[in-house]
Amino acid sequence: MVKGAASRKQLLKEPDQFITFSGKLIAFGRSHLKTILISTGILFSILLALVMARQISDRNENRASERVEKAMATYSASLQDTDPQTAYDRVKTDFADIFNKYGSKNAVKIARILYGDISYRAGDADTAISMYTNALNDFNQSPAMKNIVLSGLGYAYVLKGEHPRSIHYFEMISADPEKTMKSAAVFNLGWLYEAAGEKEKSDDMYRQLLTDFPESMYGDLVREKVSG
Repeated sequence: MVKGAASRKQLLKEPDQFITFSGKLIAFGRSHLKTILISTGILFSILLALVMARQISDRNENRASERVEKAMATYSASLQDTDPQTAYDRVKTDFADIFNKYGSKNAVKIARILYGDISYRAGDADTAISMYTNALNDFNQSPAMKNIVLSGLGYAYVLKGEHPRSIHYFEMISADPEKTMKSAAVFNLGWLYEAAGEKEKSDDMYRQLLTDFPESMYGDLVREKVSG
């Protein structure tokens, strides 16, 4: 999800005056697709490993972990031969059953983030927002995980077309000392402010990105934007 966030720019709805930059964003997402997908898979693996590594005697906790792992395996396999929407449809019932039966278990806390991302990739903003909102309560005391969830909320509200809400969540990340998801948040604030007609704020964000994250994957794109 960290680098995977870049691919989401393809879903952003920008005013006509930003069509040139928008086109470059789309091209950027396409050219980095392999890296994005690999990074997303790595994040899924890490999150699942965190779940499975918990040696808990609670039988229901173990069952919940196994169910989450199985649902994710089904989803990953589906992506090999179909699109995100179809893959999403194939695991809806699995995740609904997991949430109904094991809603209070630790494995389900991770599952909410995973399903939020699955929903987002399928274009279901409302479900993604619901999952991320619940996950925010689950991980409010974990700075890195909290930023991952806040980022998910930011992107989901962009998908829904509610840019002010998106700005709110990306600003929370940019103002936090925690570095996780921060470069992407600053980048997103740059174009969101610009789309809102706040050019000074937009320029500040782009400059902050180049200063604080000179090696960011967004660096070349932003340098071209600023120089242009």
